[in-house]
Amino acid sequence: MKIFSKKNIPKIIIFLVFILAFLLRIYGLNWDSNNHLHPDERFLTMVTADIKLPSSLSEYLNTLTSPLNPYNYPQYQFFVYGTFPLFLVKTLAVFLHLDNYNQITLLGRVLSALFDSGNVVLLYFIARKFLKSFYRYLPSLLYAFLVIPLQLSHFFAVDTFLNFFILLTFTLFSYNFFALAFLAFGLALSCKISAIYFIPIIFLFLFKNKNLISIVYFLISFLAFRFFQPYAFTDIFTPNPLFINNLKTLASYSKPDIFFPPGVQWINRLPLLNSLKNTGVWGLGLAVSFPLIFLLFRFLTKFRFKFNLIFIISAWVVLLFTYQSLQAVHTMRYFLPIYPFISLIFVTLLSRFKIKKSLIIYLLIINSLYAIAFLSIYSRPNSRVQASEWIKKNIPQNKVLSSEYWDDALPLGYSNYQNVPLSLFDPDTLEKWEIINQSLSRVDYLIMSSNRLWASIPRLPDKYPLTSEFYKNLFTGDLNFIKIKTFNSYPGFSLSFLKSCFYLGLSNYPGVRNTWFEKDTDCLYPGVYIRDDTSEEAFTVYDHPQVLIFQKK
Repeated sequence: MKIFSKKNIPKIIIFLVFILAFLLRIYGLNWDSNNHLHPDERFLTMVTADIKLPSSLSEYLNTLTSPLNPYNYPQYQFFVYGTFPLFLVKTLAVFLHLDNYNQITLLGRVLSALFDSGNVVLLYFIARKFLKSFYRYLPSLLYAFLVIPLQLSHFFAVDTFLNFFILLTFTLFSYNFFALAFLAFGLALSCKISAIYFIPIIFLFLFKNKNLISIVYFLISFLAFRFFQPYAFTDIFTPNPLFINNLKTLASYSKPDIFFPPGVQWINRLPLLNSLKNTGVWGLGLAVSFPLIFLLFRFLTKFRFKFNLIFIISAWVVLLFTYQSLQAVHTMRYFLPIYPFISLIFVTLLSRFKIKKSLIIYLLIINSLYAIAFLSIYSRPNSRVQASEWIKKNIPQNKVLSSEYWDDALPLGYSNYQNVPLSLFDPDTLEKWEIINQSLSRVDYLIMSSNRLWASIPRLPDKYPLTSEFYKNLFTGDLNFIKIKTFNSYPGFSLSFLKSCFYLGLSNYPGVRNTWFEKDTDCLYPGVYIRDDTSEEAFTVYDHPQVLIFQKK
């Protein structure tokens, strides 16, 4: 058959890799059972559900009257996200009759997965510029199994859309399609304003091609941004003061001297080392990061400067990684736009140093096993869902439960339990602890729906002396509460014949001796699991948090 002719083999291979990547990214699509456990996703879903499609183009472009403008709704006066992904999801939701709270989230996740899967196709087009036949497919295959892209594709957020359009911009520049590249860059900006960090790479392309006159094409980027993020402006050229002030407020949350509960986890972190750990161990996986570091050192000892495509790729990785790592907040999703390029660099080094193909295949298999282990978290109910079911079955409804401020209260959904929130993130004062002690006297069960507080606050005994002591005493059993139940959903392999769960990886409970290995005979899904408690907070607290339940003695 002509479809399987030698000429079509590359297309067939990349198509199959694309399908594989997409299937991996939509596996366990409704991972939170419609409980909307990702806060950014929850907010975007609320906005998308509330905004309305305009009746005309002129109404769409009118910032003051457009029903598509989040700022025209009093509950959304703080909005800093790119609007292109929202407009796309809203339009499709209306067209497909999916315009409701639950379906919008699922549709957003499908599109997030689809756009990120598109990166495997773009990677092939870049790779064939400088890699030979066998190696051309490897960046795509490697990226299909990288864990952070897999995880973020399960969320309706703007990061995967940004990632796609950044890579599309790079691909089009590498083929000298300058006008289209600037259009793609404008779309990237309308997904997330941080796409602006890619501008130095655009200038490198223009300089390399001795085509600086093409800077006028930035007008195309502006027009694309102006059209797909129209409410960043009050008229054709005037920035919207509300949008600008929102961005300034968002930037202030990242300053170490500003108190913002989600920012507590970043205080006293070693920026570069912390980013290297999270990216290398959890984002890429050791099967990629260890060989990559080794090959990079080997390459640097023989480095000869060439102003080529690989240099521009490397410049982008170094630029974004260094910049984001040195910020007060350096969460893993901010590094997503370098993951496709790391795939290209890794495979290029494997090719350059003529690493045995059998060894390359082993590395890809190990990397894919890590990805499959991670995807297992979507094969079973979210740990908060598990805990909620257990609470409803085992704790009488006349009991008083606690929740931690800035974290989700359990049980999920409607219940008759009385809930007492504990504002433990508040700065330590005697007044704070008078209120908390009064609350604790009323509480029958302490419910901690993630490690958001107990893994970050005890790291800062100078800032939180009383709260740090509270958590340490709680975990050592020195308070009037005892831990009775733990729910987790670590990456790993469910093996029912083992009858127990075996956890590999360092625990991080405050005040107690932590271990690298643990056997749990009271778990719901026996097997072997990777304990990722020491990873960045956002890596676990949404789709596989550890839930702890303490009962008053």
